Amino acid sequence: MNIMNSINSISEQCVIDPLALKVLADPMRSFIIYSLAEQAKTAKMLAAEMACPITRLYYHLQQLEKHRLIFVESTRVVSGLQEKWYRASAREYIIDRAAYGAAGQVDKARSQALLGFVFDQTRLDISNGLNSGRIDARKPPPEVGSLMAYRTVMKLSPAQAKGLYDKLLAVYREYEAIAKSPDAEGDFYALVASVYPTMLQNPDSAQSGIKPRMRAQAAALTPEKST
Repeated sequence: MNIMNSINSISEQCVIDPLALKVLADPMRSFIIYSLAEQAKTAKMLAAEMACPITRLYYHLQQLEKHRLIFVESTRVVSGLQEKWYRASAREYIIDRAAYGAAGQVDKARSQALLGFVFDQTRLDISNGLNSGRIDARKPPPEVGSLMAYRTVMKLSPAQAKGLYDKLLAVYREYEAIAKSPDAEGDFYALVASVYPTMLQNPDSAQSGIKPRMRAQAAALTPEKST
């Protein structure tokens, strides 16, 4: 999807089609976007920042530019070769929710693009963190370096559900503002939150309609209670 007809400067926000998330599903591309939102950089600068061969970046940069997620802000000739300075097309990308379609008639390709971008990337990121030792699974939250990952099913009234949405959004916006501050320092942390009406009911209820196997699975995914 074309974000805009022509790009020659970075925008604060930009609305994109959910299908564009397929392009951002690669963690390397997401990091490129994040880095280029701060300032214009060359492929050489990005390679040094990401500690990877510059040849690995060219294809990713081409794909991001093709889908208008980044643009060439300026060029200059260095030692007879053209050097491109890339910039993100926006500091924040907003999904066009209307593109998903009406409830019950959702566009499957677009919904899968969203799920793949959020959860596939999260799974890969956590797996890499555990394998590299950056995440220590033995540490309990909130110790630094620990992994906080919970899944549970709860029964809430519409007002209570709205309160949960509001509180999570407030926490996200609070820490997003801290991270965007010029004085921001420290390590990078990922935050993934998902709240939605579920087809699952109370896994402990005999009237839940969930098959025994599914009840056991749902219960196993519920955070352990302290004794």
